[in-house]
Amino acid sequence: MRVCAVAFGLIGMSGTAVALDAQVMASERATVSQTVDGTTTTINYARPRARGRTGLFGSRVYWGEIWTPGANQATTLNVSKEIRLEGKAVPKGTYSVWIVIDKGPWEMVLDRDTTLYHTQGPKNRPGQIRFPITREKRAFMETLTWWFPYYTPSGGTLALQWDTVYVSLHLTVSPSHSSAVAAEVARRLVGVYQVNFEPEPVRTDTTLSAPSETVARQVTFTIRQQGNELRAVMDPPMYTTEEGYRDWIVLPTKRAWFTLGRIHKGEVIEIFDFLQVQFDAGGDVSTGFEIRAPNDQLVAKGTRRTS
Repeated sequence: MRVCAVAFGLIGMSGTAVALDAQVMASERATVSQTVDGTTTTINYARPRARGRTGLFGSRVYWGEIWTPGANQATTLNVSKEIRLEGKAVPKGTYSVWIVIDKGPWEMVLDRDTTLYHTQGPKNRPGQIRFPITREKRAFMETLTWWFPYYTPSGGTLALQWDTVYVSLHLTVSPSHSSAVAAEVARRLVGVYQVNFEPEPVRTDTTLSAPSETVARQVTFTIRQQGNELRAVMDPPMYTTEEGYRDWIVLPTKRAWFTLGRIHKGEVIEIFDFLQVQFDAGGDVSTGFEIRAPNDQLVAKGTRRTS
């Protein structure tokens, strides 16, 4: 996109009373961010509007141009940990974002220089991350928009659209938890446990609505080995008004402790990092466990069934 010289003229005028942080911009800045399993991906960009124009690609964003998908200062991508975009590794850090626009296939370019203006698209140089991207035609969108239309516990979709051109990028993150449990440890923990949950705190604040459902006080928790993982079934489920509280995965953490993850339709949908499960230390098989909150408050106690 071609830069408007008027803004530079106004900024350069002596005695100008308009502060830059209060300046009305034709393309206002925006930020969109999504955290997946502890990894945060953030896009910072300016949002140009079509303002009655159509067919922008080829007429306003020219074929053969390296274009930042935004306006003014180059759009940036920041990742708090390494991710993969379209299968390409993107190490932790901040990058300016560019797309090589062509009548044929498009290519995304991530460059370490984040100070560039949109007219300063970088040439092919060492250190860049480049990968092909696909586009499709969708209903017209007035304002250039980045967003995360879909995510899972292991990744999601980062999408961009302006005019009728839509680009989606498949994003994956590295899992923060290992699910593998040593065979000798698994053999010790596998079994059926009777679990008793502690009473929930009595609510004294009458301005709060009563909970729609309380935790089931007594449940059976059956742990089994599945491959190199520990899976479990809670009967009855902790909650019944919402799906996903029947099937669980028992995840190892530090100091031989564990935590719990909910499974729904075969996918881990939530990990209860705020709970720690401590199995008893001695014997050939575990006789029980305790579930505790971060302040060491007892949440539940499980006892192995012997019959």
